[in-house]
Amino acid sequence: MIREAEPKDSNVIENLYKKLAPHSKNIKVLPERIEQIRNDSNNFLFVYEEDCKVKGSIFMTFCLDPGYQFRPYTVLEYVIVNEDFRGNGIGEKLLKHVEQLSIARGSTRIILLSSTTRIEAHKFFAKNGYNGTISKGFKKYIPIH
Repeated sequence: MIREAEPKDSNVIENLYKKLAPHSKNIKVLPERIEQIRNDSNNFLFVYEEDCKVKGSIFMTFCLDPGYQFRPYTVLEYVIVNEDFRGNGIGEKLLKHVEQLSIARGSTRIILLSSTTRIEAHKFFAKNGYNGTISKGFKKYIPIH
């Protein structure tokens, strides 16, 4: 079942994120931040839960787009399924869920960034209709002071 994350999910989500970025020492998922996301109409943090276990997560943001009248675009981050549960359709269900919400909001496109080292994830995204060759993404991390 896909549901919005709740503050009580912070530890399990944090553990998933640490698997995405094992070298980052700054990952900390706060219950208060999850509550803030829940109260924001443009940001959504979803989890896939089955048998009382959170098995995957996805974060989506609707961004204002100045180029397409009042239509937004969607950005996805933190797309992850626990390694023990991959290959069972969980990631596909999470993607379909956010795609349906994006269509309902009138999004013009979905932007998804993935680490260059996650080759299997890239294959998964391509299999689900995401084109990794039409754009090139750049990130610049800002140091925490």
